[in-house]
Amino acid sequence: MSDVKKNTLIRVLSAVVALPVYVFTIVTDLAQAIPILVCSLIVSLACLYEYFSITERGEEGSPYAKTGMAFAVIINIVMYLFAFGKLYGYSRYIPVFDARVVMAVMTVFLSFILALQLFTRPLKGAAYSLGVTLFGLVYIVFSFSHIILMKALVNGVYYIIILNVVVMLNDTFALFGGVLFGKHKTGFPVSPNKSWEGYFAGLLFSVLAMVITNQIYISFFDKTLFNMVEAVILGIVLSVTGNLGDLVESAIKRDGSTKDSGSIIPGHGGMWDVFDALIFSYPLFYYYLVLKGVA
Repeated sequence: MSDVKKNTLIRVLSAVVALPVYVFTIVTDLAQAIPILVCSLIVSLACLYEYFSITERGEEGSPYAKTGMAFAVIINIVMYLFAFGKLYGYSRYIPVFDARVVMAVMTVFLSFILALQLFTRPLKGAAYSLGVTLFGLVYIVFSFSHIILMKALVNGVYYIIILNVVVMLNDTFALFGGVLFGKHKTGFPVSPNKSWEGYFAGLLFSVLAMVITNQIYISFFDKTLFNMVEAVILGIVLSVTGNLGDLVESAIKRDGSTKDSGSIIPGHGGMWDVFDALIFSYPLFYYYLVLKGVA
């Protein structure tokens, strides 16, 4: 068996094992929807750990990994309380709880790492250490934890599934489209080997996935999430945002001279390699739904 076929087989087997677990955490309401919190914790903490490992520079600057991981847990818990507090009665204990709590957590975190930098580390690399730590917490943890907020929306499970289907198929067919038909390189410094054929293959299947999944919801589940025009536009937008998330990770890995963010998922690499496109897509899709009036 060739290396390419072997790697493809490993990727497929990993997906067969991991995907049902991921889907279960999304769809189940067992134990007051705690599984969605566990899912967000595992994914965001694993991605953040990989990010911190990539951005470690020693004397030139080091992220505050332990502090960042601790506050990542707090942010996920705050998101969960905000999303499900009223539904499960947590508001009895924290009646004034609202989104400002998230801002308070971020403010405390910023104050804490500023103090650590001022009193425990040399000035050299200070801006780098503070910057990469804060960026990781906001971009990875805060962004991905929107899966919890989306779960709490009316028809939230359906929105999460359609987002995952669209973004994952965009990523898959961009890869295969590039391998099979890629002739015109994009020339992007961050990812020079990717082709326009791959991007447009991903875009096509992103739109098809959005339209078809939306139609399945209408026909079999009596759930009208989007009209046809809206579905096409969202398919295009999610393809673009998914690609941006992939490019952001590629830029950081290239800066850190790293091929994969980790090796936790056989055949796929690290957790961030798998969820890079979704990390950027979750908050953007969620706030679109909020502006649309979904509650």
